[in-house]
Amino acid sequence: MKRLGPLLLFLLGVALGEGSGPEAVLRACLQILQGLEVQALYREEGSTLVLLGQERPLLLLAVERGRPLPHLGPPRGRPLPRRPMPFLRELSLARWAVVLPQEYRCFVLHRGRVVGVLRLAHDLRPIPLDLPLEALPQ
Repeated sequence: MKRLGPLLLFLLGVALGEGSGPEAVLRACLQILQGLEVQALYREEGSTLVLLGQERPLLLLAVERGRPLPHLGPPRGRPLPRRPMPFLRELSLARWAVVLPQEYRCFVLHRGRVVGVLRLAHDLRPIPLDLPLEALPQ
């Protein structure tokens, strides 16, 4: 029964007509995760919002008492100067990815808890966050 999950993910990937198997998706997500940089910081109601990405924003997290948490909405609040965030070294990936008709989703973990989702197109390019223009870093 334990082998059924990876087999179903593989078959679903094949059924979608995509050549990328679960291992390729996870490798691509890991490369993206390792390349994430702080693009912008915001102060919002007692927490710091951290916008992470490479060339474009890919992940938005809230940080409270030094711990990252999921954040759903667009960043609001006062922009802060960028600075290193120590928790970035502690981010990892879940061992599986979700295959959807238009994209793959990899789950970003901090100390075993899901804090965000990286989205990849079927060609394994990252899908940037859909943020309002005023929220994007200058």
